[in-house]
Amino acid sequence: MNAPEEVPGTGPVPGPYPPPPWHLKGHLWGGLFPAESVPAPPPDLSRLLPRTLAVFLIRYRAGTLRYDELIVGTPVRRGRRAGLYVQWIWVDDERSLWGGRRIWGVPKRLAEFRWDGSRVRVTGGEGPVAVLDVTTKLPSLPRIPLPMTGFGSLDGARTVATARFSARPAAASLRVAEWPARLPALRRADARIRFAATSFDMLMPAPARYPAPTAT
Repeated sequence: MNAPEEVPGTGPVPGPYPPPPWHLKGHLWGGLFPAESVPAPPPDLSRLLPRTLAVFLIRYRAGTLRYDELIVGTPVRRGRRAGLYVQWIWVDDERSLWGGRRIWGVPKRLAEFRWDGSRVRVTGGEGPVAVLDVTTKLPSLPRIPLPMTGFGSLDGARTVATARFSARPAAASLRVAEWPARLPALRRADARIRFAATSFDMLMPAPARYPAPTAT
């Protein structure tokens, strides 16, 4: 099964958004979840792990913009470069939505993030997206650089952006309390591998663009 690539550059006229690079600071929780089935990535990208989804919950608290973000994607590689192919992504800021679509080519959608302690309920225009429970232990490691690469699609090209990212890694829990039927079904509620990046500092540059072959 192939995932149709949404074209982020289409649709309503985009609103204003900051130019790259974006300098963002905040907190991140991430995890890898075994799934029943995962749509195949585009032909120029290769899966790193079978039937695995990566889920990231991010709170950007300072910098270019302040917003919450939920990312669901597939760990992939393009040649020797590994990263995340972003298949579903929600934000609660319209400037982030249009910047993500028009600069990096990722299919951002608007959603409401309602926090109640360590639980967040994410609701989009199509209905409930997810309910997640997160916890973080005190970081035991010093701040380290953690380059992060993401893949998108814009105007028929593959976008590739590697952020300069530093944070204090910490043990964490990431549990899915509710998950919509329109996303691939998860085989367990707790992430198989989970982590947090506390007080991260990220600089996201404009992406490189490469020809993206179409599926045959």
